[in-house]
This record gives sequence, structure tokens and C-alpha cells, in this order.
Amino acid sequence: MAFYTSEVMTGAPESFKSDTQKLIYESLEKSGIPYTRIESDPGVSMDDCLNIDKAFGIETVKTILLTNRQKNKFWLYVTHARKPFITKEFGASLQIPRVSFADEELMMQILGTPHGAATPFGLLRPEAAEVTFVMDKDVEARDKIVITDGDACGFIAIANSDLFKLIGRSPLLIENPAEIVPPAE
Repeated sequence: MAFYTSEVMTGAPESFKSDTQKLIYESLEKSGIPYTRIESDPGVSMDDCLNIDKAFGIETVKTILLTNRQKNKFWLYVTHARKPFITKEFGASLQIPRVSFADEELMMQILGTPHGAATPFGLLRPEAAEVTFVMDKDVEARDKIVITDGDACGFIAIANSDLFKLIGRSPLLIENPAEIVPPAE
């Protein structure tokens, strides 16, 4: 079965799937920041993201919410979609102890998104005020990135500079030394 992607669109969807998604589009509209978007089947695997990449002509990124063992510190990490994530290397690059993936309950509380839909736009939420924003240097160097709109079936292409302006913060930059995993054939 073919993976569905809509045509590239501008403007907010007619209805919203969550309060976070509504906040994202209202913030984009209010700020006048340009963006394009698509709707798709859930984009959760690397192969799914290849279809989304083709629709935009821009590579998607992977966004991960991480936490410490006590679950009282959080990092939102944006990295290349096809680079493996190694927690030990991430922690070493920021000189922090061991981290793990935040569970879905924490993601909903902090970002207002389920697994598969983590997005830097979640940093617009007051609940995410203390989350540390981290990004790979190679992702920050891109003119535009593709991220979810708070739902695994919605993706937005936006200039990095506009994203940083909208969420009111710039990321801590790190270098992910992992090699890019080629797409499955």
C-alpha cells in the first residue's frame, strides 16, 4: 500500500487534532512566519520519512524528548532523521549523566504530543519552559527543516531562523558523530 502525502499547502488546517497543534498554527499565523505543510499517513519510520522528504524536497529531522533518571530535567533533541541516536554520546557531549527517552505520559504533559509527534514547536507550551533545546550542528546549518505539527500525520517545513524566533530560543549545538544510515532499498 502506498504511503499517502498531500500536496504541499500553506495556512493552518481547517480543524486541529490537539490544543498543542492549535497553539502551533495560531502562533505561526500571529507571527506572520512563512511555512508550508503537508498531511500524510503517520510518519514514524525512516521509510515513512523518505516519503515526506520527497513531498517537500527537504529532509525531515528526528525530534526526541529525553529525561534524566529522576524525571525532573528534560532535553528536546533535534537530529538528522537517519543518524542513530546513542544516549551515551548525547550525554557525553553535554556533560550530563545518563538520559533516557521520556515516556508518552511525560511527552503529553510537557510537549502536548504523543510518541512519533515530538516537535520543537512543543517548546511554545508553558509546560516546556524548563526543557533544554538541543540540536545537531548539521541540522542547525540547514536553511529549512521539516518537523511535525504536533501530530504524526502533519509536517511543517520552516526556516530554522523562523523556528528559533517563534519559540523564543536558540538551541545548544552538539555534533552527532554517527554515520547517516542509508535508506532501505
